[in-house]
Formats: sequence, structure tokens, C-alpha cells
Amino acid sequence: MGFIDSSPMLDKETNLKTLDERISDLELEGNIVISFDFDELLVPIHLTREVGAKVQIKPKDNKILEELGADSFEGIKYLNSLRYGLDLNKYTQIRDNMAKETPWTTGFDYLLKDLMKDYSVIIISSGMKDICNAKLKEIDFNPKNIIGGELKIEDNKLSEPNLIISDKVKGYIVNKLQKDYTVIGVGHSIGDKPMLDEADMSISVNSKIPNLAQYNVKSPKEILDIVKDIVVTYRIFSS
Repeated sequence: MGFIDSSPMLDKETNLKTLDERISDLELEGNIVISFDFDELLVPIHLTREVGAKVQIKPKDNKILEELGADSFEGIKYLNSLRYGLDLNKYTQIRDNMAKETPWTTGFDYLLKDLMKDYSVIIISSGMKDICNAKLKEIDFNPKNIIGGELKIEDNKLSEPNLIISDKVKGYIVNKLQKDYTVIGVGHSIGDKPMLDEADMSISVNSKIPNLAQYNVKSPKEILDIVKDIVVTYRIFSS
């Protein structure tokens, strides 16, 4: 049994065009971009998935999700469909309360604030952009520098997707940025592999996946030290 979406279809070509627009909208300075995953890295839980599960108004069919692939374009689109028709105000209240109650992974709020002083920092998430922003606004993070999924709002209710970020297109985003920037990728899971593989330099955090990145660290302090070393090396070779 496959997934049949009764809403107007978002195809991959249209999705890619919208993604290119979001990449163009990034507000970046300097030559260094540091890209972070969000869920289970900046916060210790998969916040975007947990909010999604809390607000879905249709039951999830695990067989359909398994057939589509949970992190694929089609799989994410199916999960989005479970929320169609949800009242926006109800969703916003649940989302903001859960974001407020979820702590930062120890030290990552301070790490981001330190990095934002000297470098361009972006978030690339297969979860929903607005959920990421509900947490990141606590540190005055620029919402234009969050690339994540987006749903349309119609008649004050959640509607069809406007943008889907699958694991596969995380690498596409990094590749596009490399035309003008040196990109350092920071992640932790197999879903971050496309982003980390494409990055000029890659860092994984407490990862049990062999060779996921060039560096595997255990703390935000180590990330900061590596970034500083990478930037010094970059400036030596680019001068």
C-alpha cells in the first residue's frame, strides 16, 4: 500500500527551485560558513519529530513510512500530511511550549553564540524550520540562516508542504555554497552524511558511526578549537 497525497502535489523540481531561493536568501558574511544539524545535536532530543508526533491529527502508518523511507522526500511528505488541517494557533502553542521546555545540549548555545561573532553559521535540518527557530530565537539566531521544512498556512490551518529537506539535499546545499565559501559541516548521525561528505571540513559529535567525519569530538569546546585551527589554515593557504 503506497501513500496517496490528496493535496496539490509538491514535486522534486519545484522543491529544488524553492530550496535555491532559500539558499540565495541566506545572510552570510566572510568566507567561512559553518553548517550545523539541529535535532539530537543542538538539543538532546529529536525535537522536530516529537513536535510532529504531538500535533499529528491522523494516525501514522508505519508500513507506508517504511516503504517510503522516513528520511526521503516522499517519507517526509507523508509525515507532513498527518498534520494537514491542524489549527495554527494550537500548533504554535504546542511547538513553542515544547521548544521552551527542551534544554540545549550542554554548551551548544554558548558555542553558537561564540561562532556567530566571527563566522557565518547556518542550520540545515530535515525537520521543520519554524520548530528549529522556536528554539534558536533564544540566542537571537537569524531565521534566514535556518534551512528546514516549511508548510503552507491556509485559513489559519497547516496545509501542504512548501519545502522539504531530505537528507540527500543537505549535501546539495553545501555544494551550492562552496562556489563562494569554505564550508565546515557539523553533525552526528548517518542522516548528516551527505552534508558532511560535501563539506570542505567535517566534524561529528559523539558519533558511533565510523568515518562519518574528518574529526569526531565529544564537546563544544573541541569544535571551537578545530574551527579556529581550520580557519587559520584556510587563511594561510588563501593568502
